This record gives sequence, structure tokens and C-alpha cells, in this order.
Amino acid sequence: MTAKAQANGCSGDKLRFDYDSVPPSVASFLRGQAERIRRSCTTSIIQIGKALLEAKHHLSHGGFIRWVGAEVGIPARTAQAYMQVAQWIKGKSSSVANLPPSILYILSARSTPGEFVAQFLERHEAGEQVDIGVACAELKARIRAKRLSAASQMKANLFGGQHVPVTEVVQPSMDGGVAVMRAVHILVNRLSASDFMKVKGIMTSKSVLDDPNLAENIETAFLTVHRLTADGQRPTHRAPLHVLDGKHLLA
Repeated sequence: MTAKAQANGCSGDKLRFDYDSVPPSVASFLRGQAERIRRSCTTSIIQIGKALLEAKHHLSHGGFIRWVGAEVGIPARTAQAYMQVAQWIKGKSSSVANLPPSILYILSARSTPGEFVAQFLERHEAGEQVDIGVACAELKARIRAKRLSAASQMKANLFGGQHVPVTEVVQPSMDGGVAVMRAVHILVNRLSASDFMKVKGIMTSKSVLDDPNLAENIETAFLTVHRLTADGQRPTHRAPLHVLDGKHLLA
């Protein structure tokens, strides 16, 4: 399970406890305990998130990450999830603070569509109890539909001969699937057919896709490629592709 999956609350199928397996009095006690624990967790997450946001004001991004790991003792992605919840919950009704942490992670995630959040909160304010499994299923269906729509539009643009300018900025809040489609579209427009197929072969290889450090490797590669000009524009010459120690690298 990835850290990202844990943070957004939709990491997989949610197993429901079978309260019929215990006596009714025990079931009632366990339900009450679960509710108290959920509320305590939510309160702690919000408070920790606020404290982290306050600390972050005094540190650079890199310094903050190091501080969280060394002094707080929680993973950076967990800290980010807490801060997102604390930031998102500002201005919301007090009843939102009663939602379980898993739901708050989903609602505060940047990838969660705004219309989904609005509709969920409307249902919550009306007193409807939404199961986390149902919420995840609804969210995944919406994201899948959005990605299919984006892919269809990209395909139409590609085969219609339209061109996406390389200077177009990918917003940080852009859905991951849409962002990847945008990047591939830019490569199609800018690379020769042979270079595009080489890049495709590299980026879709099993060794790359199965690498648990893929995100870090991508960030490092962009930081260490010195052929890019200061303003991030495409180099004026093409760098040949080589194979070094069994790995494809830009020369």
C-alpha cells in the first residue's frame, strides 16, 4: 500500500466488522468505543495539522521535511495529510469535525473533485451517514469518468492535428491522470517519432513502473539535467539516448 493511498483514505476495499459475531451488549460497547476513538483521532489530526502549519511558516520546504522527520517522528506524507485536513476544515461547519479521519483525508485531498466534496457535505449536513466504502466507490467512479473524458479529448486533439504549447503550465492541483496525458501529448508534439518511441519504451518498462522510488527518480532527473535553459525551455539540440549499465539514460 502506498503512502499516497493511505493519505487519501481510499487505499482499498474496506472490511466491515461483523457485530453479529459478539453479544449485543458487547456490540453496543464496541460501537461506542469506535465512535469515541474516531472523534479523538479527528480532533488530534486537526490540532496536529494546525501546529504543523504554524511551524512550516518558519522553515524552508526542505528544512520543514527534515524537522518533521527528526523532531515530530512522522512521515512527511502523513504530515502533509494532516495539514491538508487542517487547512481544508477552516470555515466549515462544526459538524465536519465529527467526520472520521478517512473521510476527511478524502475530502481534503487536492485530487478530489470540488463537486464531489460539495455534494458530500450537503448530504452530511442533511444527516445522512455515508459509509467510507461507498464514498470511495463514488469518488473512484467520478475520477475514472473524468480521466476517460480527458483521454478522449486528448485523443481527439492529437489526431485532429491540434498542438498543445510546450509552455503550457501543469497546475499542481491538476488530476494525476490528466497531468500524465498532458505530458505525453507534449512529447508527441515535440519529439521525433523514433525518439518518442524510445521515451515510451523507457517510461513504460516494468523496471521503471515497478520501482518504488519512481516519484523521487523523476524529480531527481529533472533537477540534474543541466541541458535545460534557465527558463525551462526545450534545449536547442537533441541529446542522444544511450544505454549505460543496462539502464536508459539521457547522455
